[in-house]
Amino acid sequence: MIEFKNVSKRYKNGTNALYDVNLTVQDGEFVYIMGPTGSGKSTLIKLLDGEEVPTSGQVLVSGIDVGRLRKSKVYLYRRKIGVVFQDYRLLPEKTVFENVAYALEVLDMPTDKIRKRVREVLKLVELADKSNAKPRELSGGQQQRVAIARAIAKRPTILIADEPTGNLDPNMTDEMIRLLEKINEEEKTTLLVVTHNDVMVEYHPKRTIKLDQGHIVNDKMHENISFYHKKQEEKAEEKAEEPVKQEAIAKEVENSQEEYVVENNLEDSMSEADLQTLKIDQIVVPEDLNRTLEYVEVRQEGDTDEIH
Repeated sequence: MIEFKNVSKRYKNGTNALYDVNLTVQDGEFVYIMGPTGSGKSTLIKLLDGEEVPTSGQVLVSGIDVGRLRKSKVYLYRRKIGVVFQDYRLLPEKTVFENVAYALEVLDMPTDKIRKRVREVLKLVELADKSNAKPRELSGGQQQRVAIARAIAKRPTILIADEPTGNLDPNMTDEMIRLLEKINEEEKTTLLVVTHNDVMVEYHPKRTIKLDQGHIVNDKMHENISFYHKKQEEKAEEKAEEPVKQEAIAKEVENSQEEYVVENNLEDSMSEADLQTLKIDQIVVPEDLNRTLEYVEVRQEGDTDEIH
């Protein structure tokens, strides 16, 4: 669990970054942190990561007072934290597999366990087929996935993603958030996603903490239903109704075929004279031709008197 208790941060240059911040994030939560530039987002993350210490108050992670850690112990604490940077920070001359493995090598993990875990996370981020590729051979979205794989390889209890979709187009943004949701669910990792992307938050509603000038101005579950979700629901409804529509169309075709068969059988059983009369009766003609038709009918009956 993450707890900020009356946390304030004032830098040496006199800048007040946070004012009396109180918040709690439960284990396994997925939380967005939003706010304009200078609102205090970066400072909040630095306090959580142990890069900065609060001027006053406490930052507690699983009961550990992060601000009171000795510098020699911070690196051990950071093993609990995974960070995904906006600029990826991949090692350009190492393969995808080697980039992910590096995060475990510095922990002195046995080689066989490293290889097993790297294969696991590459499968999770759907890059198992890119393990031998270099970063320059990957798209931006794929590089971001490598960065995520590296960050979760050590099984952190908390994953911080700093603007993970900042360099991605809308489609890749959607895929990236779905991947983070998958990690949150399958790895049971607490997710903190720092973002400016209002549209993304609307598409994938979660608890959203908004900062402004060092204060938490909003902390609630984002409940808006996006246009995207409405379209997804509409597609699902259409798919559910499709069998009913197909059945109705099939029934209509079947009825038409039956009518066609009945009509043909009827015509086959009629004499040529009756059939001619039937066909004449079925013709719809303008009013000025009525007299002509009457004349034809009279001639068929053998009456030779002309109609005047």
